[in-house]
Amino acid sequence: MIIRPSVRVLLLLLASAGIVPNAQRCLADNGVSSETPAKPRGKDPVPFGELPEPFTAEKGRNEAAENRLKLTTLLTKARLQDHRGDLEGALETYQRAYRLSPGSPSILQEIVRLGFMLKRNEIASRYAILLAEHQTTMSADALLRIANYCLEDDQPGRAAELYERAVELLQKEDSHAQQLGTEFRLLGIYLADDQPKKAAKHADEVSKMIADPKKFGLEEVIEQFSEGGIRATYDQLGEAYLEAGEPDKAAKMFAKSEETESKPAMALYHAAKVAAAKKEWAVAADKLYEYLQGDYQEAGQAPYQLLLEVTQETAESPEKARDEVIAKLRPIHNKSPEFAPLAYFLAGLYAYKQNWDDVILTAGPLIEADTKLAALANLSQAYTAQADWAAFVKLLATSLDGRYELSSISEPLDELIKDDTKWTALQEYLESVRPESLSLNERIAVGRLFQEAKKGELAWTWTETALPDLDKQEKARLLMQFGLKAFRDEQEVVAEKALRTAIKLGMPKSQTSLFYFYLATVLEMQDKTDDALRTAKRAALLDEESALLRSRIPWTLYHAGRTEQAVQEYETLLSKFSSDYENRQTRQVVREAKRLLSSLASQNGDLDTATEWLEQVLDEYPYDTGAMNDLGYLWVDNGQNLGRGFDMIRQAVADEPDNFAYLDSLGWAYYRLGRYSDAIYHLEKAAEIAGEDDGTVLDHLGDAYLGAGQKQKAIDTWQKAVESLQKSEEAEMLKQVQQKLKQQT
Repeated sequence: MIIRPSVRVLLLLLASAGIVPNAQRCLADNGVSSETPAKPRGKDPVPFGELPEPFTAEKGRNEAAENRLKLTTLLTKARLQDHRGDLEGALETYQRAYRLSPGSPSILQEIVRLGFMLKRNEIASRYAILLAEHQTTMSADALLRIANYCLEDDQPGRAAELYERAVELLQKEDSHAQQLGTEFRLLGIYLADDQPKKAAKHADEVSKMIADPKKFGLEEVIEQFSEGGIRATYDQLGEAYLEAGEPDKAAKMFAKSEETESKPAMALYHAAKVAAAKKEWAVAADKLYEYLQGDYQEAGQAPYQLLLEVTQETAESPEKARDEVIAKLRPIHNKSPEFAPLAYFLAGLYAYKQNWDDVILTAGPLIEADTKLAALANLSQAYTAQADWAAFVKLLATSLDGRYELSSISEPLDELIKDDTKWTALQEYLESVRPESLSLNERIAVGRLFQEAKKGELAWTWTETALPDLDKQEKARLLMQFGLKAFRDEQEVVAEKALRTAIKLGMPKSQTSLFYFYLATVLEMQDKTDDALRTAKRAALLDEESALLRSRIPWTLYHAGRTEQAVQEYETLLSKFSSDYENRQTRQVVREAKRLLSSLASQNGDLDTATEWLEQVLDEYPYDTGAMNDLGYLWVDNGQNLGRGFDMIRQAVADEPDNFAYLDSLGWAYYRLGRYSDAIYHLEKAAEIAGEDDGTVLDHLGDAYLGAGQKQKAIDTWQKAVESLQKSEEAEMLKQVQQKLKQQT
């Protein structure tokens, strides 16, 4: 209920201020009769000079004041929407309010509450992370749940911060089992992130707790924290201490490990590692020699690598160190030639010395049964050096992975392809071979080899020879992998052949629709836009509930420069799929559609629409670095929300400090603020990372130089920008830069 003062009270207040000369008229206007009719009046007898001056601000509100006003308005609107049951509207309004007041726990709480109520769990979880980071009173259980989500969402840094806070609370609550698990998880995160000192800190806590499980009530749970039981836990702690440069602590953990379960081979290897960490090379060598004399194999290849490192510390030269190690390992290999870790390690030493016969004799007999990447690479070099092309082709087949790729030997293949003499010799051999004389995998591998050499037609010819020997499902898989590889290598013609062949197989709709999807992309990259559109529509018709398939239609129009149609199709896409919050793939399609719509609107000079699409992206993905950068740049470039825009760009650069596009945005923001030295610093860094292939960065850098009074540098940089823009065919920007050069020269 709103309480209003009576009319009479208002009149008394106004009259006392000297600004209501005709109280009777005010009464009449408000429906109140007067005892004495008012007399006609002429000019108001109260001189204007005696009236209070109308309020006039000396200057307009600054950005901070504007933001406070916007925030108040949005919060009021959100509460009203929530009260009226418009939960979706309230959620969106709170999301906009949050960006005006980052870190506000009260706003974040409302977003999380509404997100879960609307079953937009991914959105709610993202904002719950932000809430956890800004709210100091969250429980340990809540922190752990949110930290777990961070790990699932591939944000280990955020997860670690929340786990650290949870550990502090768990210690106070004496929740030792949860604390132990969390300490272990932090240990793993920091080791994976190459932060051994932080890992060692948590190793201290873990070792303290498992050393006295009765004290902490952990007798029944100790065995659950690592595969292999408590011994494996001690081993992991020892390794963590070694990485952190604390060998004495590592030695204690390895000793505990041995007390728990005796493994003489591992005890010798660990003792050698500890001695090496202390630079006690003689002790380390003795322990490794004991390991070798015992014919142990438990530690795999690691002891041999350590032996090489220790020997290199005491030998006269690296060459002599390798010779010493070979001399020690060869007799052991001769006793157990089937032990692959030792055989492959020796093969690596032989390859370094280019003893190709020894490489083949040592690793060749084992490679099919025990395929290892380094051994494949060494054998590839050996067969190439000896021009043993039959063996090389067989090795190619062995090297194929589950996706029919040769990535395991990509480096030696690159060297082979660049060597004109050897590459010509291999091609001549393959021309002399009848494909049917080779195995199925050999034919596939040769096709993939020619793909690596960018010989698209030859690659397709060899791949076709393999198709008759594959069942329908494997044909489809090979054709898909071949087509995508050809597309990535800009071999669109053969990519088209592969995908059209796959479509003719008559696979289920789910697979055929993807073939059409990729075929549409390949066709558009060949400027066959009408054919690409027809193909994209076929893909969409095969699965009308797939946002991904439907998105190829507007993308094709966008790529072809049919921007008006692209906008219409993207808007149609969003009208159908934007309310589907359960499918992650759909959400990514919606996200990218909004990013592209923003870009198109920006190109057309529609700043409000461009901004709105990016705001919507950030509503759903509050730490989308790209969207933050783009929105910040839009604002700064157009002189709007300079403070917020600047902060967004700085956050983007903090998240990805080597992203030249973000550095360019930050440099341009400094330029717009008149801070030319800061602008030059960031723009030079952006130009260094981008090289001379990005005309926009060079254009901005030229502007910054001119702003700082460095005219000649500006001219030189703009000339480089012109060269870059001519290659990229950016006509409008090229014209602008040329105009700048004309004005300054």
